[in-house]
Amino acid sequence: MSLLSVFKPSSIACSPSQSDESNGTVYVRPRYEISEDENAYYVDVDLPGVGKRDVGVTLHDGLLELIGERNWTPPKGWKAVNGDHESYSYRLRLMVGDRVEEGSISAETSNGVLRLTLPKEEEEKPRKIEIR
Repeated sequence: MSLLSVFKPSSIACSPSQSDESNGTVYVRPRYEISEDENAYYVDVDLPGVGKRDVGVTLHDGLLELIGERNWTPPKGWKAVNGDHESYSYRLRLMVGDRVEEGSISAETSNGVLRLTLPKEEEEKPRKIEIR
């Protein structure tokens, strides 16, 4: 089974910047990469400046959703000269196939990258039926 058949960008929100009309928030879709080995799928999401307390991940009805906030204010006495240190609201939505063990998903962050580990469910093996 290919990765594309397991993960699909959600049609609910898959543009580079999205707005949530319920609260007026404009979200930026973070860069991400999906990989796999024989035991799990891995989603690495670039979230520069976002601490682990400022990000949340949910999975509901096959929709994996990540929302993160990067808030930055210049230190006292500093004057911002350009827009490189803006505050952002990030949102990534991916549809996850049914081969993921939902109860065992884990997440960790390091150096501005959030890694989600989604263990694969064991494939059902054919059962031999005895003929009498």
